[in-house]
Amino acid sequence: MNAKPDFFQIFKRASEEKWRTSSIRQDIWGFQFQPGTRWNSGLSEEGIAQYEAAVDAKFPPDFRRFLREMNGTDMPTLDIRGASGEPHRRGLGFYSFPADLERVKQIIDEVERDRIQLCATLSDEGFELAGDARLVPIFAHRSVVCDPATGGSVVLSIHDATDAIVYGGSLEDYLVREIFNR
Repeated sequence: MNAKPDFFQIFKRASEEKWRTSSIRQDIWGFQFQPGTRWNSGLSEEGIAQYEAAVDAKFPPDFRRFLREMNGTDMPTLDIRGASGEPHRRGLGFYSFPADLERVKQIIDEVERDRIQLCATLSDEGFELAGDARLVPIFAHRSVVCDPATGGSVVLSIHDATDAIVYGGSLEDYLVREIFNR
Protein backbone atom coordinates (compact mmCIF):
# COMPACT_ATOMS: atom_id res chain seq x y z
CA MET A 1 0.00 0.00 0.00
CA ASN A 2 1.36 3.45 -0.92
CA ALA A 3 1.36 6.09 1.79
CA LYS A 4 -0.35 9.40 1.12
CA PRO A 5 2.21 11.97 -0.07
CA ASP A 6 3.50 14.17 2.71
CA PHE A 7 3.28 17.99 2.46
CA PHE A 8 7.00 18.16 1.72
CA GLN A 9 6.77 15.73 -1.21
CA ILE A 10 3.90 17.74 -2.70
CA PHE A 11 5.70 21.02 -2.02
CA LYS A 12 8.90 19.74 -3.66
CA ARG A 13 7.09 18.82 -6.89
CA ALA A 14 5.06 22.06 -6.97
CA SER A 15 8.04 24.34 -6.31
CA GLU A 16 10.19 22.61 -8.94
CA GLU A 17 7.34 22.99 -11.43
CA LYS A 18 7.08 26.68 -10.59
CA TRP A 19 10.84 27.14 -11.05
CA ARG A 20 10.77 25.13 -14.30
CA THR A 21 8.37 27.63 -15.85
CA SER A 22 9.55 30.82 -14.13
CA SER A 23 11.63 33.68 -15.44
CA ILE A 24 13.71 36.33 -13.71
CA ARG A 25 11.83 39.58 -13.17
CA GLN A 26 14.15 42.49 -13.79
CA ASP A 27 11.72 45.07 -12.36
CA ILE A 28 11.79 43.94 -8.73
CA TRP A 29 14.36 43.87 -5.94
CA GLY A 30 15.43 40.81 -4.04
CA PHE A 31 16.36 37.17 -4.32
CA GLN A 32 14.78 35.14 -7.10
CA PHE A 33 15.15 31.49 -7.95
CA GLN A 34 16.68 30.85 -11.33
CA PRO A 35 14.57 29.07 -13.94
CA GLY A 36 15.17 25.34 -13.72
CA THR A 37 16.20 25.32 -10.05
CA ARG A 38 15.70 21.94 -8.39
CA TRP A 39 15.95 20.64 -4.86
CA ASN A 40 18.94 18.53 -3.89
CA SER A 41 18.18 15.02 -2.64
CA GLY A 42 17.24 14.77 1.01
CA LEU A 43 19.41 13.58 3.86
CA SER A 44 19.43 10.17 5.50
CA GLU A 45 18.63 9.86 9.21
CA GLU A 46 22.39 9.63 9.78
CA GLY A 47 22.94 12.82 7.75
CA ILE A 48 20.27 14.67 9.74
CA ALA A 49 21.89 13.51 13.00
CA GLN A 50 25.27 14.74 11.76
CA TYR A 51 23.71 18.11 10.85
CA GLU A 52 22.12 18.40 14.31
CA ALA A 53 25.47 17.64 15.95
CA ALA A 54 27.30 20.13 13.74
CA VAL A 55 24.98 23.00 14.75
CA ASP A 56 24.26 21.77 18.31
CA ALA A 57 20.49 21.61 17.79
CA LYS A 58 17.66 19.11 18.05
CA PHE A 59 15.57 19.58 14.92
CA PRO A 60 11.78 19.57 15.23
CA PRO A 61 9.91 16.71 13.48
CA ASP A 62 8.71 18.83 10.53
CA PHE A 63 12.20 20.21 9.85
CA ARG A 64 13.52 16.63 9.91
CA ARG A 65 10.83 15.60 7.37
CA PHE A 66 11.81 18.58 5.20
CA LEU A 67 15.48 17.57 5.31
CA ARG A 68 14.65 13.94 4.47
CA GLU A 69 12.89 15.16 1.32
CA MET A 70 15.13 18.03 0.22
CA ASN A 71 18.51 19.45 1.22
CA GLY A 72 19.06 22.83 -0.34
CA THR A 73 18.75 23.89 -3.95
CA ASP A 74 21.02 23.07 -6.85
CA MET A 75 21.42 26.61 -8.20
CA PRO A 76 22.19 29.90 -6.53
CA THR A 77 19.52 32.54 -6.31
CA LEU A 78 19.94 35.89 -8.05
CA ASP A 79 19.64 39.07 -6.00
CA ILE A 80 18.07 41.41 -8.54
CA ARG A 81 18.58 45.12 -7.97
CA GLY A 82 15.53 46.28 -9.94
CA ALA A 83 16.15 49.12 -12.37
CA SER A 84 19.06 50.49 -10.29
CA GLY A 85 21.71 49.47 -12.80
CA GLU A 86 23.55 47.49 -10.11
CA PRO A 87 24.71 44.05 -11.22
CA HIS A 88 22.87 40.95 -10.01
CA ARG A 89 24.38 39.22 -7.01
CA ARG A 90 24.35 35.50 -6.37
CA GLY A 91 23.04 33.93 -3.17
CA LEU A 92 23.18 30.35 -1.93
CA GLY A 93 19.49 29.54 -2.20
CA PHE A 94 18.21 27.14 0.44
CA TYR A 95 21.13 25.93 2.53
CA SER A 96 22.50 22.44 2.00
CA PHE A 97 24.30 20.20 4.47
CA PRO A 98 27.25 19.71 4.50
CA ALA A 99 28.07 22.01 1.56
CA ASP A 100 26.89 25.23 3.26
CA LEU A 101 27.73 24.28 6.84
CA GLU A 102 30.35 26.99 7.35
CA ARG A 103 27.92 29.71 6.17
CA VAL A 104 25.16 28.28 8.39
CA LYS A 105 27.51 28.32 11.41
CA GLN A 106 28.56 31.88 10.60
CA ILE A 107 24.92 33.03 10.56
CA ILE A 108 24.22 31.18 13.83
CA ASP A 109 27.20 32.93 15.45
CA GLU A 110 26.10 36.34 14.13
CA VAL A 111 22.59 35.89 15.50
CA GLU A 112 23.78 34.55 18.87
CA ARG A 113 26.14 37.48 19.47
CA ASP A 114 23.23 39.77 20.30
CA ARG A 115 20.65 37.27 21.49
CA ILE A 116 19.43 39.47 24.35
CA GLN A 117 18.49 42.26 21.93
CA LEU A 118 17.01 39.73 19.49
CA CYS A 119 14.80 38.30 22.26
CA ALA A 120 13.66 41.81 23.17
CA THR A 121 12.86 42.64 19.54
CA LEU A 122 10.89 39.43 19.10
CA SER A 123 9.09 39.97 22.41
CA ASP A 124 7.99 43.40 21.15
CA GLU A 125 6.55 41.52 18.15
CA GLY A 126 4.68 39.14 20.48
CA PHE A 127 7.01 36.15 20.16
CA GLU A 128 8.91 34.73 23.11
CA LEU A 129 12.13 32.99 22.09
CA ALA A 130 13.02 30.28 24.60
CA GLY A 131 16.50 30.48 26.09
CA ASP A 132 17.44 27.01 24.88
CA ALA A 133 15.98 27.38 21.38
CA ARG A 134 18.52 27.18 18.55
CA LEU A 135 18.06 29.19 15.37
CA VAL A 136 19.13 27.25 12.29
CA PRO A 137 19.29 29.13 8.98
CA ILE A 138 17.29 27.62 6.15
CA PHE A 139 17.39 30.32 3.44
CA ALA A 140 19.12 33.73 3.31
CA HIS A 141 18.26 35.45 6.63
CA ARG A 142 15.42 33.08 7.52
CA SER A 143 15.96 30.67 10.41
CA VAL A 144 14.00 27.75 11.83
CA VAL A 145 13.42 27.92 15.58
CA CYS A 146 14.50 24.57 17.02
CA ASP A 147 12.80 24.57 20.42
CA PRO A 148 12.72 21.19 22.17
CA ALA A 149 9.79 22.32 24.33
CA THR A 150 7.39 23.04 21.47
CA GLY A 151 8.44 20.59 18.76
CA GLY A 152 7.22 23.09 16.14
CA SER A 153 9.11 25.05 13.56
CA VAL A 154 8.43 28.75 13.64
CA VAL A 155 10.52 30.54 11.02
CA LEU A 156 12.05 33.93 11.81
CA SER A 157 13.34 36.56 9.41
CA ILE A 158 16.37 38.14 11.06
CA HIS A 159 18.24 40.99 9.40
CA ASP A 160 19.89 41.91 12.69
CA ALA A 161 18.95 41.85 16.37
CA THR A 162 16.76 44.95 16.03
CA ASP A 163 15.07 43.85 12.78
CA ALA A 164 13.48 40.45 13.32
CA ILE A 165 9.96 39.10 12.83
CA VAL A 166 8.06 35.84 12.78
CA TYR A 167 7.95 35.09 9.05
CA GLY A 168 6.07 31.80 9.29
CA GLY A 169 4.08 30.31 12.14
CA SER A 170 5.18 26.88 10.92
CA LEU A 171 7.71 25.53 8.45
CA GLU A 172 4.91 24.67 6.02
CA ASP A 173 3.44 28.19 6.21
CA TYR A 174 6.88 29.68 5.69
CA LEU A 175 7.70 27.55 2.64
CA VAL A 176 4.42 28.39 0.92
CA ARG A 177 4.95 32.08 1.65
CA GLU A 178 8.58 32.09 0.51
CA ILE A 179 8.02 30.23 -2.75
CA PHE A 180 4.44 30.86 -3.82
CA ASN A 181 3.42 34.18 -2.28
CA ARG A 182 6.29 36.38 -3.41
